[in-house]
Amino acid sequence: MDSKSLRQTLGTFATGVCVMTTPDPDRASGRILGITANSFSSVSLAPPLIQWCIDVKGNRFQIYADATVFGVNILSSGQEDLSRRFAKQDSHIVPDDMLTRNEHSLRLHNVIGFLACEVFDTRIVGDHLVIVGKVTAFDMDERHQGLTYFRGKYGLTGTVQ
Repeated sequence: MDSKSLRQTLGTFATGVCVMTTPDPDRASGRILGITANSFSSVSLAPPLIQWCIDVKGNRFQIYADATVFGVNILSSGQEDLSRRFAKQDSHIVPDDMLTRNEHSLRLHNVIGFLACEVFDTRIVGDHLVIVGKVTAFDMDERHQGLTYFRGKYGLTGTVQ
């Protein structure tokens, strides 16, 4: 099976773009970590469960594999720069970045949706770790359009009302 062709075929499914945040395990200076993900989906409303996946060979794999809590930040159309930033290896967010909101340290500013989660279950499936989270708090902002990813390019969806 040609993995490059498979990846291109999978890329024909448009997805939203999220940044998954979690506390820095060494707790240095109140930092948190972020990683871009488009493998996010809902699982259940009762109980409220979501899931996302991380590559087991990724440089941040162990941090997220060991995490007990995480935030799902669903990016708005103006946040392509954040998606690109957290897709790279430098994933630290320090208080001086002014990216997080005071009411929840894992929530980024100007996202269209946020879910605070506790890890409910994890499981290695193929070359990824599936992380299932139980939603403990959430909010949304209907003023923004959503950031999408389709065939290797960013786009947007939704209308501003």
